[in-house]
Amino acid sequence: MSLAVMAVRLAVTAALAPYVAPADLAEATWPTLARERVFDSRFDLLDGRGGERTPLIVFAVEAVEGNAFSAQDGAGAANRGFDAVARLVLSAQVTSRQTFETETGEEFDAEAADLLDQELADMLAVLQEQAWATLLADPLFRKVTKRVTKLDAEPYPASETGEKLAVLANSYFVEPLSDGEKALGLVRDSLPLASPVRARALVALGHMQATRDKLAANVLARSGQGSLPDFGVTATVQGTAAVAPTAPAPSDPDFTITLDPEDPLP
Repeated sequence: MSLAVMAVRLAVTAALAPYVAPADLAEATWPTLARERVFDSRFDLLDGRGGERTPLIVFAVEAVEGNAFSAQDGAGAANRGFDAVARLVLSAQVTSRQTFETETGEEFDAEAADLLDQELADMLAVLQEQAWATLLADPLFRKVTKRVTKLDAEPYPASETGEKLAVLANSYFVEPLSDGEKALGLVRDSLPLASPVRARALVALGHMQATRDKLAANVLARSGQGSLPDFGVTATVQGTAAVAPTAPAPSDPDFTITLDPEDPLP
């Protein structure tokens, strides 16, 4: 299920900030006001990403929950895991370079959300609608999700002084595919070869294939058709040293046979 959720995140990135070759960046067009400023799973201070009143999107999957497909058999059967729902939080923000002060009185510059006003509220509304329209129209996002079942909007959090900030967060409750490796395969097959998002899917699929190879080797070893893979772990009892097994010494038979030379065997 974790890989299925990862596929959703990759699809969101690829839709909102599609891959553009470095040589074409100067003339690239983008689906939202945020342009390429789309950040996956990053909610800390974003340094050096723009100037004054810069729109951007930060998103993450903050929660996943679901029941097993079978109430009686649980989620152990092959391809019958959990009927999961992922909470995809899409946070539209408008930020500017601002000066902050630490507890020791030291000042530093960072990019942070502006205080809300009429113009920024309009910008955030447009940005959220652009993002949602882009996801709905994106073939890959539709492939790696079954459906979107619920919306929960969390507009304009307050600063420490009680002033509203230019942040509009929408939570979309998304049902990802049941088979995470299949979902990542769709990401791999849908994106350009040079896409960094595609490369992330390939890395995850490679790790899963290595795990499956080791599990298959274990099965063969238990059936006597192969040897256990070397995981780099030596099992010993605490306080003892590992001892290589030795074959038992041959023993003399406890019975004899005397043949009669005049009555040879047939």
